[in-house]
Amino acid sequence: MFCKHLLCIIGTFFVLKIANAELLTDSNLSFGKIAVTSNADVSTVQISRAGRAFATGNIYIIEIGQPGVYTFTELPPYAAVNLSVTLPIYSTSPIPGNQQFTISAIDMPSTLGVDASGTSEQFKIGGVLQTSGLGGVYIGPSTFDFIIPIDISY
Repeated sequence: MFCKHLLCIIGTFFVLKIANAELLTDSNLSFGKIAVTSNADVSTVQISRAGRAFATGNIYIIEIGQPGVYTFTELPPYAAVNLSVTLPIYSTSPIPGNQQFTISAIDMPSTLGVDASGTSEQFKIGGVLQTSGLGGVYIGPSTFDFIIPIDISY
């Protein structure tokens, strides 16, 4: 039996929705390298904040990804920061005809503490990536990027 595999490299980028805070990236959220053997049904791969990986359906993990590790700076000292994100989030791929992935869940803390210098505690982000399930193809090897808008309030 011959299976056609797609090797996908998932890159994730974050955008803040607040003008006076900076996001420092220690490592970006990555869903790793995966193979999608069929897109007839929705399949998923999950990376938890703890770094555990799990796949369902027709996604196979070739190389385990990693949670993203981040820190906010330039916040008011000793603020309690609330984090949220609006889902779903869709990928972008420059290859015409390529199916897109969706991030259907984000695993991140809901609040962060800030020290006297205005720097938040370091935090990790994981998530759930899913295929479209529309039967189209994922052309690879390819990199799929996401812009994840994180809303913060304090």
